[in-house]
This record gives sequence, structure tokens and C-alpha cells, in this order.
Amino acid sequence: MATGKVHRLPFRGRRMPERQGGFTLIELAFVLVILGILMSMGAGLVPLLINQNKLNESRAIVREAKTAVMGYALATGRLPWAAAGTDGAETVSRQRGYLPHETLGIPGTDSYTSPLFYSVDPYLATSSSTQELKGRLAELITGSHAPGLFCDGTNIRVAFVVISPGKNLETDAPNDDNHNGIVSQSGDDNRFAKPGEPQTSDYDDILDAVTLTYLHGRLE
Repeated sequence: MATGKVHRLPFRGRRMPERQGGFTLIELAFVLVILGILMSMGAGLVPLLINQNKLNESRAIVREAKTAVMGYALATGRLPWAAAGTDGAETVSRQRGYLPHETLGIPGTDSYTSPLFYSVDPYLATSSSTQELKGRLAELITGSHAPGLFCDGTNIRVAFVVISPGKNLETDAPNDDNHNGIVSQSGDDNRFAKPGEPQTSDYDDILDAVTLTYLHGRLE
């Protein structure tokens, strides 16, 4: 017998279609474009980063060589002469040439595998004690003995200089006066660039030096 009751079926709302996992073609294309841009930017930065790293490494090598020369002076009472060849053996009476790295017991090349160069005031390479070396420095500082080595024209009187030829593998003017790419005993003079001189398209040497007054102070 009918009771008059209406039976309602449970309401089932329409389910929204679920999104399948993954990216659409448009999204993939967009991601690939972005990756391509980033990769091209990275490829352009790599050489710059390599060059900067080599520059920083060569600067550190030059600083270490400068420290080694000062240590030699404190231990022996004189500065070493320059080396005539890349073997780094000190050559007596040679004011300009290669760094005497064999005498100092340190590496003789920069991060570009180029030899380091060196020049010394000859008056400071013939003393026989730290006291005598200090006295000679005082003479150079006061002018009672003519200084024999300069940076920045004749504005900075220095005891010695250490030079890396830099990326172009050749020393540049004013460190190289006869344009043969090295610092030589003949053909080059006793005037060098200012320490920390900015690098340009015409000059990329890395030069460090110790002034007369600084070395004199270290001998106190």
C-alpha cells in the first residue's frame, strides 16, 4: 500500500574534473626559454669569473713574493739581486731581471705560468748585516746617498719591486721600456709603475713594491 512518502535519492554534486599531473606544452616551453636565458648568461660569466680568479691569484703570488724578499732581508741583512734567467738563481750585481725565486725558496711564476720579475736598489743588495742595511736605508731616505729605484716616475722611492706580467704574458710600459716583454738589465731603466696601478687595455701588470721608509721601519 502506498504511504504517500517520497523517497529522495542522496544528492551527488557534479565532481570537477581533476587536473592530470605534469606541465602543459606552454608551461614547458616557458621553462625551457627561461633555462636557455640563464644558461646563456652563465656561459658569458664563466670567462669573467676565470679571469678574475687568475687575477686575484696572481696578486696573492706577488704579495707572497714581496713578503719572501723582506724575510730574506731580515735574515741576511741585505736584499737579493735579480736573477738573470728563469731558473731563479740570484745573479750578483744584477739590478733588474727575473725574481730570484730559487734563492728565496718560493715559486717563480704567476697564475698564468709566466715568470715573475724583480728589481732592487743596488745599494741595498751589498750590505752585510741588518744594522748596515738599516743605515743604508736611512741614507737613501735622507738623500745622503742617491736612491736607485723608483715607482710612479720618481715620486715613490722603493727598495724593490715584484712584477707579474699579467694576462697578456708580457710586461708593459713603464715597467718595460724597450718593449721586449720582460724586465731586463739593459734596455730598461729604474722607474716602474705605481703599485696597484689600475689595469687597462694597455697595462695589465701586477706590481707590488716596498718603500724605503717601510722597510726601514721593519728593521726597528
